[in-house]
Amino acid sequence: MKNNLDFTKISFETFEENYEKIIDFKDREIISTLKNLILFEEEKKGFDFETLILKFADHINKDIRLIVTKYMSKSSDISSLRKIRKIIALEKDDEIINEAIIIFGIWVSNYVMKDKVTNKLSDYGFEFIKSSKSNKQINLMVQSLSFIKNPKIENLILKKYSTKDDENLISSIISMGNNGDLKWIPLIEEMLDHDNFKIRSEACLSLSLLGNEEHLDQLKDLLEDEELETQKAAVNSISNIGGVYAKKLLDNLKFSTEPEIVNLSKLKLEEIKAEEELDSSATPEKITDTSLESLKKDLSKDFDEYNAAKIEGWGSLNPDGTSFIAPDAIDDDIDDPIKSLADYEKPIDQPDLDD
Repeated sequence: MKNNLDFTKISFETFEENYEKIIDFKDREIISTLKNLILFEEEKKGFDFETLILKFADHINKDIRLIVTKYMSKSSDISSLRKIRKIIALEKDDEIINEAIIIFGIWVSNYVMKDKVTNKLSDYGFEFIKSSKSNKQINLMVQSLSFIKNPKIENLILKKYSTKDDENLISSIISMGNNGDLKWIPLIEEMLDHDNFKIRSEACLSLSLLGNEEHLDQLKDLLEDEELETQKAAVNSISNIGGVYAKKLLDNLKFSTEPEIVNLSKLKLEEIKAEEELDSSATPEKITDTSLESLKKDLSKDFDEYNAAKIEGWGSLNPDGTSFIAPDAIDDDIDDPIKSLADYEKPIDQPDLDD
């Protein structure tokens, strides 16, 4: 392996020595090594290089920082949320900040799905929106917060919608789909024939997240859109809704004059059929109480905070072999979001783990 690195021999015990080796590489070699580490981790079960890869989060090279930031999108370690917020607060490169805000939204979405308290996350997002001078980043933060059902967030979505600015409209429509409230449907429907094909496309996708088979005829009309991207959005949207009529619409697209539409519709049709077969095999007789309990336990492992009572000392390892971060290094619940944006160098108070 290039630079004498054998990924199979890299473990938690050797992270530090391997970091010292890699950090001496030229930037392009570091980039190649990190990409290969990530690919190796994805392909080989049982390997976890997260702690090693995150050591490069503050590298001077922008491309290296971007790779590490994107990598954090799949992390379920609560300390990664602190790193993401630090990037949002201190990073100078807009592309990296944008990625961090999107990942922040993944955490918000997972908190909402698990019915966990999101007050501190939303407060942080609101303060960022107040202080940011970038409309694009404000739009991304609105989208990240939009999974939360909250009057203040709904007002932000409506404010973006009412400006009639195209970028604001796109952000608002995406946010409506994320939010999941059926009351947004009439507003989304108004955008299906907008002059901007990007707005038509996003309206199509958001409608599919909120609508049902009754909306398939509206989506079907966009299969004849003048823009190929909107046609693709219509195919994906019809697939999202599913059902007998959706399958018929997708099947008819085998006669489309657009090869990409033919291939995409075929793929989506296969996905629908595969899901239906999976659903039909999961009969009540096959779903036992034991399997349900196992599923609940598996789900509970995702995005859970640590349990300090089970840890013998701050330097211990988690059961999965990853490093344990002391609670004073985690600021998921900073009481002053503005301060957290302005100054990460000051000591951070003990977090409230209930949030």
